[in-house]
Amino acid sequence: MKNIYSILIILVLNLACQSKKEETLPVKKLKDNVVELTKKQLDNSKIKVGRLIQSPLSTTIKVNGKITLAPNAMASVSMPLGGYIKNIKVMPGMVVKKGQVLAVIEDQSYVQIQHDYLTTKQQLAFASKDYVRQKELNASQAVSEKNFQLAESEFAKQRITLKSLEEKLKLIQINPGTLTANSISKSVNIYAPISGMITKVDVNIGKYVSATDMLFQIMDNQSMYAQLNVFEKDAANLSIGQNIKVFTNSQPDVFYETKIEFVNKSYSDESAIEVYAKIFNTTKKLIPGNYINALIQINNNNAFVLNNDAIVDYESKKFVFIQNENKNTFSMQEAQLGTITDKVSEILNYDLLQNKSIVIGDAYTLLMVLKNKEE
Repeated sequence: MKNIYSILIILVLNLACQSKKEETLPVKKLKDNVVELTKKQLDNSKIKVGRLIQSPLSTTIKVNGKITLAPNAMASVSMPLGGYIKNIKVMPGMVVKKGQVLAVIEDQSYVQIQHDYLTTKQQLAFASKDYVRQKELNASQAVSEKNFQLAESEFAKQRITLKSLEEKLKLIQINPGTLTANSISKSVNIYAPISGMITKVDVNIGKYVSATDMLFQIMDNQSMYAQLNVFEKDAANLSIGQNIKVFTNSQPDVFYETKIEFVNKSYSDESAIEVYAKIFNTTKKLIPGNYINALIQINNNNAFVLNNDAIVDYESKKFVFIQNENKNTFSMQEAQLGTITDKVSEILNYDLLQNKSIVIGDAYTLLMVLKNKEE
C-alpha cells in the first residue's frame, strides 16, 4: 500500500514539473505574417482595399547648418616683398572699399626695382634701334650675319628683363606706365584687395614684415552663405535657385531670404549632403561660423503615396497588408516611408507594392488578429 502511495506522489510531482516547463516555453512565432479571416469576419469588418496612387507631395522640413563665407569673400593681405611698416590707416571693425590704402611700407629694395626698370627701359630703346639698324644692314649685306644676331639677341634679352621688372612693380602696387625718374620712392602703398570689414590687424609701425606675414584680414559680409545639412532623400527634391528661409536660434522670428546656389553631392560625417544657399538680406548679427536653422519646402510631383490609415507599426518597423488572391487572407509587407504629412505617407519601395490590393482602411484590425494568433 505504501508503495502505491509513493508511486502516486511521484506521478503528481512529475506532472507538476511538466506543467511548469510548458508554461515557460517560448511563444511560437508564425513563419509567415499572414492573417486569415472567415467570410463572416470579413463582411463584418471595416476593411477597405485600394492601390498606390501617384500624387504631388509637398512638405516643409527643418534642417540646421552654419553661416559660412564664399572663398573669395575672405582676404588675407600680405606684401610680396618685405619691408618696414611706415604708416597704418585702418583698425579692426572698419569698413573699407576695394583699392583703399591700408598701410604704407618702405624699403630700399623698392628703390632698386624702380631704378632697374627705368634703366632697362632705356637699354631696350637703344637695343631696339640697334636691332632695326643691323637688320637693314644685314639685308644689304653691309654687315656680317654675326653682328645682326648679336643685336637681335640683345634686343630679346632686354625685352625679357623689362617684362620681368614690370611684373615685380605690379606686385608692389606700382604702375609701370606712370613710373618716371622723378617718381621713384622707397615707400609704397598696401591696398585692400576686396571691399569689406577689417577683422584683423597684425602689424604696427616700424615692424619689419616678410612676404609670408599676414598683415590684415578683410571679410566681405555681403557674400554670406547658409551651409545646410540635408539628408539624401530630401536633397533629391531640391533645385538650384530654390528659395529657403533661414533663422538663428537667438532670433527665431527673424527670417533671412536665401537661394540655393550649389549642392555638394559628397556626404558629410553625418551622412547628409551639404547645400549652400546665398543669404541676401545680411546683417551684422549674422556671424560666420554661427549655427543657423532653415525651413525648406520639399516638392515631389510624382510621389507614390498611401493614406496613413494603411500603415501599421510592428516591431519598430512600418508595414502594410496586401490582400491575396483568395480575398480572405492578407500578407504583411514592410513599407519604407519617405515624406510624411498629416494625411498621407510617401512609399519609397513602391516597386514592391505597385498593382497590389492594399488594405487602406482598418489595417490595425488585421494587426490585432495577427498578434492574437501569435499568442
